[in-house]
Amino acid sequence: MLMAAELERLKSIILHMASHIRDIVSKTSKLFKEIDMDSRRGIWEEIDSTSAMLDRIRKEFVNEVLVFMARRQPLGKELLISHTLISIAYDVYRISRYCREIARIDSVLAPQFSVANIRVVGDAFEEATRAVESALDDLVRLKPTNENIVVEIDGRVDKLYNTLLVDVSSRDSVDRMTALGILVMRHIERIVDHANYIERYLKDLE
Repeated sequence: MLMAAELERLKSIILHMASHIRDIVSKTSKLFKEIDMDSRRGIWEEIDSTSAMLDRIRKEFVNEVLVFMARRQPLGKELLISHTLISIAYDVYRISRYCREIARIDSVLAPQFSVANIRVVGDAFEEATRAVESALDDLVRLKPTNENIVVEIDGRVDKLYNTLLVDVSSRDSVDRMTALGILVMRHIERIVDHANYIERYLKDLE
């Protein structure tokens, strides 16, 4: 198989992972809406199993890239693409892990409450969803076309997270929902960070 064909095959694995990320982010977004317990339990299980599957795919993928590099000894652009694919695979996987942590927090709040009851974070996750979708669209074409969109969202989410931290630090005590809200917001911030990292790696390929 030609080197270019092997690289295309490796790229296809990344895109396969990306398709699962779209699904897991979509499912996580449903937790920020008022839905019944049975539906929530189903979402928790699906997110957990998908994240675990992506971890397995990522590990196998890294091994495949390393074998490709050892066998083909790529130089220049091909070497850069190889390293970049490993980095992007990690970012894609980490997005799934943060969604998994949000689902776990939702399960801790059940059955009386859910992440839908935490102020602000629902809107922030909508922003994160847009950032991830934008980055994954760019991943398909391997061009950072949506970089500015993701950077702007990153700035807004960072600002919101910092505002919440300042608010909490000014209090003498913090209730359970507020504390969990800060944790959820941290996970959302990291999701957007990884979308931003994907854009940076794609920019390096130009």
